[in-house]
Amino acid sequence: MKRTQKFAVAAGLAALLCTVGLASGAVATPESPGLTRTPPVTGTLDGTSSGPHKVSQDKVELKTKTETSVTTFELTYPPGSFSGWHAHPGIVIVVVKSGTVIRQTGCGEGEEFTVNEAFTEVGPHYVSNEGDVDAVLSITRIYPKSATAGRIDLPAPVCP
Repeated sequence: MKRTQKFAVAAGLAALLCTVGLASGAVATPESPGLTRTPPVTGTLDGTSSGPHKVSQDKVELKTKTETSVTTFELTYPPGSFSGWHAHPGIVIVVVKSGTVIRQTGCGEGEEFTVNEAFTEVGPHYVSNEGDVDAVLSITRIYPKSATAGRIDLPAPVCP
């Protein structure tokens, strides 16, 4: 179950990032050292290059308008690590396999996700592990086959 909560640590981190963003202009915020990834597995949706795709079942629909790739891998966040502000082409679906992460999508509130919870990543976001144990995430990226980068580093948002 997804819970929206305010966290003093996340709010303090957001305030720090906003201050850094104001002081340094449009400087990207790369991820912290120590994050590890399993080798990615990538395929073309339905194994073809047929372009647009639409499938639905049980009131769930997946619809694409271009040739689409799907990549899956695991990403481990050690305690205290973070993603830096970034975005991705397409849509990313994340399932927390172990530990807890906080995802921020702007100034203010962060959302906490723990084991067996899932979330999507669209637009600018920042993920951190403020816990005492590794957080392991199962990542599935669904994106245009034409995308040239899987991650776009961004500056921290400018917060009031």
